[in-house]
Amino acid sequence: MPFQESLYKPEYCDVAIKVLADGESLAAICCELDVCRDTLYEWRDKHPDFAKAIKTGLQKSQRVWEAIGKDGVTGKIEKFGGAPWIFTMKNRFRADYAEDKSESKTISDSIVEKLIDKLVD
Repeated sequence: MPFQESLYKPEYCDVAIKVLADGESLAAICCELDVCRDTLYEWRDKHPDFAKAIKTGLQKSQRVWEAIGKDGVTGKIEKFGGAPWIFTMKNRFRADYAEDKSESKTISDSIVEKLIDKLVD
């Protein structure tokens, strides 16, 4: 199979920022550019401008989702589901929202504690 040059174009940076700024995901960028995720990662790794655009766009995406949460908890969104929002934030924006695993208990620890509590009562 002959070598195929990358189809990357610098204007994809603007596309990435625009898509992510609407609260969308990396998968949405892939759909917009009609590429697979592996290609997106390859471009990110090879083109510093694209990597910066993705970082910028992800920050903008997080801002959109945080605004949704703020509107939800202040009653501006009818029937807002706090639990699904938290799940989304913990999974999409792990660096800022994931629980500190070093301080959390394991499932087996919490089960043992519950059993001990029942025996003591």
